[in-house]
Amino acid sequence: MAKSIEKIKNYIHELKSSMTQEVYRPRLRVIEISKTELNEFIAIIQIINKNVAFDVYPEEILEDDSFVDMFSPRDVRTLTYLGYMGINSPKYTILAKHLSQENNKIIFSIRKKGDKKIILKSALDLMDEKDIIQSMCPVDSREVGYLAATENSAEDFKQKKEVLKNLVQNKT
Repeated sequence: MAKSIEKIKNYIHELKSSMTQEVYRPRLRVIEISKTELNEFIAIIQIINKNVAFDVYPEEILEDDSFVDMFSPRDVRTLTYLGYMGINSPKYTILAKHLSQENNKIIFSIRKKGDKKIILKSALDLMDEKDIIQSMCPVDSREVGYLAATENSAEDFKQKKEVLKNLVQNKT
């Protein structure tokens, strides 16, 4: 009986020592995630056991396998999700819309992802830009389409009214 207990103790001791040898110890960790002014995700990374932190885009980390290997599996999951969100986010977003004083049309202020320049276009002009419409989120695309159709029908109504007015004047 004493021999079997001793064998079990030795087996447990060997098991513990083999487990401690194979434990992965990450060298970096994600301490904070924030968004830039251009609405892009940025991760603040800390070197473990050091008071050193730096900012990096999740896409930059995920491009380099050796960089990814320095993180815990949970941090890799988080970075992968953020990278996915960054890659699959719309290329164009509507920042604002306002009514033009000149021609009573809605003007959209649009920003391309990663670009600080703001694009100003009317709804009808945007409908001609298929690449921009396809690169927007569905809600923004629907809003542009709805307002373009509304403006188009208002313009048609105005033209019909003028034609009818001209017909009445020509009859008299």
